[in-house]
Amino acid sequence: MSSPLSGQRLMLVLAVIFSFGMQVSVADEAAATPSLYDRLGGWDGIDRIVRDTVALHQANDDIGHYFTDVDVEQLVAHVTAFFAAGTGGPNKYEGRDMTTTHASMGLTDEDFDSAVADIMKSLEKNGKDASVRADVTTILYSLKPGVMGTAGT
Repeated sequence: MSSPLSGQRLMLVLAVIFSFGMQVSVADEAAATPSLYDRLGGWDGIDRIVRDTVALHQANDDIGHYFTDVDVEQLVAHVTAFFAAGTGGPNKYEGRDMTTTHASMGLTDEDFDSAVADIMKSLEKNGKDASVRADVTTILYSLKPGVMGTAGT
């Protein structure tokens, strides 16, 4: 015959097991969802996307003039590091912020939109699906005030 206390203990044990199972399930689900960094192909994937994007920018009649006297390898290194860090990668970005980087460029909304279109073309070329492109678009438009020098205004 069991006492009421042992029944309470049983309920407590079951509650702990159930709770632990729920936590493991949530942790497993979170672990099963890859970061945007991973969905972009990690460092190597982001580097390919950035290289393709810079080539598109250079060939773009609307914004190509911004890339005529640019050290492409240095640009690729900085942009790759920035996006790798900003999409969940393991590295910390230590370069300049968006406002400082773009302050003297005098970019227009059309320039920004043209650059985003090139990035989308690069993502498509690299086989990234609509959900990845949507996530990147969200990030890009969240950066627009800094890029355009209108952050905080």
